[in-house]
Amino acid sequence: MACASCLPVQSKRMPWSQLGLGLAAAGLASAVMPTEALCNPSAASVDTAGGIDLANAGMHAQKAKPQVIFVLGGPGSGKGTQCAKMVEEFGLLHLSAGDLLRAHMKSGTPDGNMVAEMIKQGQIVPSRVTISLLEDAMLKGGKQQVLIDGFPRNEENRAAFESQTGIEPEFVLFFDCPESVMEQRLLSRQEGRTDDNIETIRKRFKVFVESSMPIINFYEQKGKVRRINANRSPDEVYGDVRPLVQALQASSL
Repeated sequence: MACASCLPVQSKRMPWSQLGLGLAAAGLASAVMPTEALCNPSAASVDTAGGIDLANAGMHAQKAKPQVIFVLGGPGSGKGTQCAKMVEEFGLLHLSAGDLLRAHMKSGTPDGNMVAEMIKQGQIVPSRVTISLLEDAMLKGGKQQVLIDGFPRNEENRAAFESQTGIEPEFVLFFDCPESVMEQRLLSRQEGRTDDNIETIRKRFKVFVESSMPIINFYEQKGKVRRINANRSPDEVYGDVRPLVQALQASSL
């Protein structure tokens, strides 16, 4: 049974670079780590997998740390389309924080039900919950390069992700597109979101500018933003995206 400090989600874990990747380097699934070890890092040295010292396994964490690309852009900027192209050509792991949260809420687990209730009550889901879902998905995905789509959504998300996982993005793909173009794309979708009306769309634009642009500015100062002109056809946009992923994969060989 999980200790009280781990509820509602086992988020008080050691950073990815210290625990999760130690397991990955040792070829272990996250399920073999006892709850006690997640709650108490000192318990990680317990031999639970045929004589493998999990504490020593963490020494190899740096080699296994995934290379993360944050994929950001306003609603209708084409992030999803471009992520699909990168996955198809390069085999990257594509994670959507929103999709992970929605799946978690539908899981029927106590944790998922608690998150669903928080959202129903209009409460903000703590960053550590979303980040824990991303960590688990990265560990299970087992890919060297990971696309994280639509996250971080704000500065608090960004700081919490780096602190909790010990991972900084290799770079940020920012799909820059005029709001008028994104608005038209969203309104013309044949199977768009049920809330794709002008009023709601413009509110989403406002939230993106207020919450996500500070993240773009932060990483731009660190030279990590790759600004892509998304006001073109998907193939033209991908023509700028493709070399960036090729260079990343070449650098990791």
